[in-house]
Amino acid sequence: VEGTSQGTSTNAEGQYSLEVPPEAEQLVFTFVGYDEQRVPIQGQTEINVELQPSVELLEDVVVTSFGLEQEEKALGYSVQEVDAAELTAGNEPNLVNALSGKVAGVNITNTGGAPGRSSRIIIRGVNSLDPEANNQPLFVVDGVPIDNSTIESTGTPRGLSNRAADINPADIQSINVLKGSAATSLYGVRAANGAIIITTKRGQTGATQISFSSRVGFDRITKFPDFQEVYGQGFNFNRVDQGGEGLDSFWPNWGAPIEAVADTVDGWRYYDIWRDATQTGVQLDNSLSISGGNELITYYGSVSNLMQEGVIPYGDWNRTSIRLAGDIRPRENLQVRSSVNFVNSGGNRVLADRFMESLMYWAPNRDVTQFEIEEGPLAGTMRGYYAGGAAGNNPLYEAKYQPYEDDVNRVIGNVTLDYSPTNWFNILYTFGGDFYSDQRSEITPGPMGIEGENIISTTGFLEETRINNRDLTSTLNLTFSRDITETLNARLRIGNDIFERSFNNIVSRGEDFATPYFYHLSNVRSLSLSQDIQKRRLIGVYGDLLLDYKDVLFLNLTGRNDWSSTLPADDRSFFYPSVNLGFVFSDVVELPDYLTFGKLRASYAMVGKDAPVYATTDKYNIPAQYPLDGRVGFTRYDVHGNEEIKPEQTTTFELGTDLRFLDNRLRFDFTWYKSNSRDQIFDVPVSNATGFTRAIINAGEIENTGIEIQLEARPVQTQSLTWDVGLNYSRNRSTVVEIAEGVEEILVGSSFGYVGGGASIRLVEGEPFGNIYGQSYLRYYEDGPPEDQIYVDKDRPIVIGEDGFPVVNTTQLAVGNAQPDWIGGLRNNFAYKNWNLSFLIDARWGQDVYSQYDNFFTAFGITENTLDREDYHVFEGVTADGEPNMQEVWLGQGIDPEGRTVDPETGEPRDYGAGYHRNVKRSVTEEFVKDASYIKLRNIRLGYSLPQQTVEGLGLRNITLSATATNIILYTPFEGFDPEARAGGASSNAMGFTGLDYPGVSS
Repeated sequence: VEGTSQGTSTNAEGQYSLEVPPEAEQLVFTFVGYDEQRVPIQGQTEINVELQPSVELLEDVVVTSFGLEQEEKALGYSVQEVDAAELTAGNEPNLVNALSGKVAGVNITNTGGAPGRSSRIIIRGVNSLDPEANNQPLFVVDGVPIDNSTIESTGTPRGLSNRAADINPADIQSINVLKGSAATSLYGVRAANGAIIITTKRGQTGATQISFSSRVGFDRITKFPDFQEVYGQGFNFNRVDQGGEGLDSFWPNWGAPIEAVADTVDGWRYYDIWRDATQTGVQLDNSLSISGGNELITYYGSVSNLMQEGVIPYGDWNRTSIRLAGDIRPRENLQVRSSVNFVNSGGNRVLADRFMESLMYWAPNRDVTQFEIEEGPLAGTMRGYYAGGAAGNNPLYEAKYQPYEDDVNRVIGNVTLDYSPTNWFNILYTFGGDFYSDQRSEITPGPMGIEGENIISTTGFLEETRINNRDLTSTLNLTFSRDITETLNARLRIGNDIFERSFNNIVSRGEDFATPYFYHLSNVRSLSLSQDIQKRRLIGVYGDLLLDYKDVLFLNLTGRNDWSSTLPADDRSFFYPSVNLGFVFSDVVELPDYLTFGKLRASYAMVGKDAPVYATTDKYNIPAQYPLDGRVGFTRYDVHGNEEIKPEQTTTFELGTDLRFLDNRLRFDFTWYKSNSRDQIFDVPVSNATGFTRAIINAGEIENTGIEIQLEARPVQTQSLTWDVGLNYSRNRSTVVEIAEGVEEILVGSSFGYVGGGASIRLVEGEPFGNIYGQSYLRYYEDGPPEDQIYVDKDRPIVIGEDGFPVVNTTQLAVGNAQPDWIGGLRNNFAYKNWNLSFLIDARWGQDVYSQYDNFFTAFGITENTLDREDYHVFEGVTADGEPNMQEVWLGQGIDPEGRTVDPETGEPRDYGAGYHRNVKRSVTEEFVKDASYIKLRNIRLGYSLPQQTVEGLGLRNITLSATATNIILYTPFEGFDPEARAGGASSNAMGFTGLDYPGVSS
């Protein structure tokens, strides 16, 4: 009923009944995807309406802070929505991956193609100088924030899940991405990096609906490097080791040509070990949901199970989800909503970096699939060939007998009370909780005690990890809406938000098994324990005033004050405001007929960020050797706390426009933003005389500037054919404006090379975030290199040494940058009668990565770019005096076989030792920092719905069959595996490395 909170919903047949007050004038009929209709009542007792499909491309209502709906045209900041159909189009198990390429300004990085593997999401750049800081957005499900942390294993990443991967994408109705501080200001410190607002499916009034879907999928490694198939095991072109003895050489690819050895050694041939050691992964996903209800109560329930086997054998991940949701409306002005979601997830996380490194050491003339001795006294032990240590381990044996299993049980629940005592006053209260326990077990077996066995470890170990996390959130919103005058409407929202987290992590590690293959903490000779307990609480109050003038001009003012337990007890309170303005100029200015809608928006906002837990105090550690003889001991932590720490502060400016043409058939949205994060909280080096090595301070500033473009169009709309297209483009520039007095740089992360040639990501004042530093070739300068040189000048000639090889510059210089110049996505959807075809192209351009793989490939002679090992070459460059280099050298190992180059001292053919690739190239980081730009066919889907008369004859409503492919077409200059896959876990800010880790997959 227009002007009141009274209303109802029809059933599946369109029937409804509604008591109308005598003074009511009109009924308002609305439904998602259809044009609103208003019908005068005029004493009628039966009113029937047929709604017409809307031609608008995007919904006018979006979900903002605390799950509250708001008209999009009233917003003074950018928000982008992804609906259920878009989200599930690529059948991505992880909802973070499902957002790739769909939202402007959102940079998503996956960490390979392992089952259940984590993904990292960054909105509008990194906001913190602290290498350990969380720069990812807040995730909110039905108004309740949830945890999306990635807690990696100790020692080496195992590809564990980010916790948002627990959410079943099939249960999601829509996702709204809040990008800037103005959009997230009401959420406070937890949403300082943006927010992902998830609205789940709920029941609708009408007949009961039961939906079932079943999917089977197959995964393969997207892309392999070009492996050389010429040379096999051995060194110096011989099938023996450097010392000249033994056929079981450690060196897998520096030996004699395989074909030459095959004439004298039976079974000596080339094996494609990289493909032989991997397999086709399998996904099985089944979901069942039921929903329905009436005017009093609606309900929704679902159960789903996903099972994945990885492309690396013995790796798997499963997720079972059960969700129940219900809405009760005992009165027209009172509604109670509740939902609970139970999730069990986990599996065996293969040690991918060790697997891939062991493949590096495995000779291509040895069958990697025969990894276990099956008979005789050594039955069950590893079949290897190199007796010199772990470098000869078989990767498949390690994958099978070094399990790392996690088992996560999680409950996410909420209850919401929505009460409107009058048509101008609303009370909304939500209480929610997020609880999970994560049980992990890691095993490395020790020796069996059998003479002659190949072992993984001389002692073995067992590590048991127990993680428990509890998040509680209480939110109260009071909303007042009144018409101040005939042309001015005001909406005031005031609220209170309370958040509490309790975290407990216990790790028990036992080493040296007394009895082989009895994996129990009682069966170890050495036992150590560690425990991490964290508690924090955040209390906030906020106000939100929206002034609406003639439905044309919208002014929104917000303010929030927080009290954080992580700040000093006497100074825990901090306040931050925002203001945003939206102006729908198309309603006041006469425009050409082709311009249907035009809006300008602007915003200014501040948001705070509190300190990590216990940053205000000095802490203590347990030394590694304790407990000792039953006694415990503690040592003071080397980082000094700061009792005067204050919150970080991020200030954001945003300008944008929303233009729609041709009756909303075409939409253009543009945003420019600039954000500065100051008073960063991180630790810096201090004098040892203080009793500490580092101290926590407030200092530094990082700036992000960028643009975002969205283009939505419906080029074709006929009775039988519809074509929708969407394009998004964004670019962000992150700059380290300032660090701290006396601090020249901050190390974010590093990746090692094989005996040299590693790389690091460092933050340097005045330079971009993401610079990759390492060794480079020495360049020639007439007067010497600049004193303040930071970057490699690749336009300068390389200095060639007296030995004829390039000279390595050991000074660390920036040799690349891990941040993309721009990212974008192109989405198309075609609907023709019962057929539907959609595809998404995802692009990321102008980014560099350090390829640890390529460094190892060079050191071990594995890829085709090492086939020049028998070539003579004159390196382009200049000598130390600036003259062009003319000296010829041999690139191979050992003594020059043709005698074309001689030792100037002896006059004999020159001995090149381990050769160019091992002596020079492998130590130069510059060689392994690669352009990782790519354009991907992210997904393509073809679906067919059976004719309605056929389906109804089976007693069903709808049957759809579909085929989907993901990541099947890739264009990239990168020569290794899929350049999108990054090394490490999603929690790391050092995302410029692709290393000995899980490769990316196509599905």
